[in-house]
Amino acid sequence: MAEQDDELRAMATHRGLKLVKSRRRKAGGDFGLYGLKDAGGAEVFGFGAGGLTADAAAIREFLRGCMRIDWSTSVETTPGPKRAPKSKSAPKPKPTPAPPPRPRFQPEVANLLRDLPEAKHDEVFTDLLKRPGIRVERIVSRGQATPDDAPMVQDWDEWVVLLEGSAGIRVEDSAEVRLGPGDHLLIRAGQKHWVTWTARDRPSVWLAVHCDG
Repeated sequence: MAEQDDELRAMATHRGLKLVKSRRRKAGGDFGLYGLKDAGGAEVFGFGAGGLTADAAAIREFLRGCMRIDWSTSVETTPGPKRAPKSKSAPKPKPTPAPPPRPRFQPEVANLLRDLPEAKHDEVFTDLLKRPGIRVERIVSRGQATPDDAPMVQDWDEWVVLLEGSAGIRVEDSAEVRLGPGDHLLIRAGQKHWVTWTARDRPSVWLAVHCDG
């Protein structure tokens, strides 16, 4: 009993209460029963008109109930760690891509049909590319033709395309053919050929590729 009394007394003290135990042995009385008072002596639990009314189990349950109530209150009222509010700021912008490297080479672009010479009296020949075994030239004609008694002939193959205008051409042992923009033909080495006519109202622009061997 002494151990039980010490346990109940410690629980009561922890709650700021005082354990009261009846020691009267009167038959039908409150011997062995308990009650609880606060620090000012006011009755809190286990008191009745005839004396003390609570046994050890009731006192223990009451004190444990108070502990649960206090613990719940403490959890609800004790501030927890503060959490920073979620930011509603706009999403981070994507990083600006690095600019492309500056080109190390600038190609020189020319146009075969721009800034044409007048070619009113003679055809105008302009070399565009020269490499061993090959030469590319532009020819601008305007009304010119090859004399019948002075055919053109060379020791290499010539591929020619008419880019603009109109013209007639005759290769040895063949009839005249009419050429328009985009028409092309191959004149083989040693073949005599004549430009029989070219347009007089506008320039005729040729691209000729001379291939040696």
